[in-house]
Amino acid sequence: MSKELIPVADIVNTHTQTIVVLATQLSYDGDLSVGALEDGIRLYQRRTIEDLFELGKRLLLLKEQTQHGEFISRVELLGFDKSLARKLMVATLKFSKVETSPLLKTVKSQSKLLELIVLDDSDIEIIEDGGSIGDVNLDSIETMSVRELKKALRDAKADIDAKEQVIKTKDQKANELLAENAKLKSPAQIKKRAETEQQQLTKKALEELDSACATMHNDVVRFTNHINSILDAINEHGLYDIQDKLESSVVAAFQQIAQTSVELGIQIDFENMVTPSWMVTDTAKGELDIEELQHLQQNVETLLES
Repeated sequence: MSKELIPVADIVNTHTQTIVVLATQLSYDGDLSVGALEDGIRLYQRRTIEDLFELGKRLLLLKEQTQHGEFISRVELLGFDKSLARKLMVATLKFSKVETSPLLKTVKSQSKLLELIVLDDSDIEIIEDGGSIGDVNLDSIETMSVRELKKALRDAKADIDAKEQVIKTKDQKANELLAENAKLKSPAQIKKRAETEQQQLTKKALEELDSACATMHNDVVRFTNHINSILDAINEHGLYDIQDKLESSVVAAFQQIAQTSVELGIQIDFENMVTPSWMVTDTAKGELDIEELQHLQQNVETLLES
């Protein structure tokens, strides 16, 4: 399938229309031929800041009419630095709609105006309204040298960029915090967190219980050792007059333990602990066996006598 070719005349007409639209946008009503544009550029190069935009308009229109790569060559033939040409075109596009503004009335040289192209449209509006961007305002622009203005603008932009970075970082952290809060408030996370907290509370309680029981056990062992030591002293040295005191003190200590169980609301069957039911059963059985043995012995003795 062959590709349909676009007539050259149509391409030329379309390009011409584009140039006419740009000229209208720039309020340019002069000759649009390349030669006329170059003559105008030479003319306005020698004129003051009021004609700077006329120079920029012609550079923009010339660039639109030249092929890719050709514009730089033409600019250099005109004795222009390509970076300066770019600044002129940017300044024209940025300030061409505000030619009667207080800012342009304050700027006395092309050099100062070209430094101001680093400002954003919002920054320009602030200065137009009597505000400041860093140390740059209508009064300081008028009194500063080009070098001072350049430094002030650079410092102001650096401060703005730094503040924007801080705001961006804060916004990012705020968004992360909101996302984290939203995640934490999800039913699944709430349930998981509740289970985790419950497990932690359970673990802590069991650890405290084990610690308390271990302390109690160790204290009982030390208490028992002390009492045994006193009993040994009583027996060894015949200190029997303190035997009753020792026994009453031990009883009082265990009564305190019994009272503690009542205060804790925990039922403890001390009698069953001391004499378990299995021990009572075995004891009763032992007593029964002795009676049977005695009865059997009597029967044997009776038979021997007879």
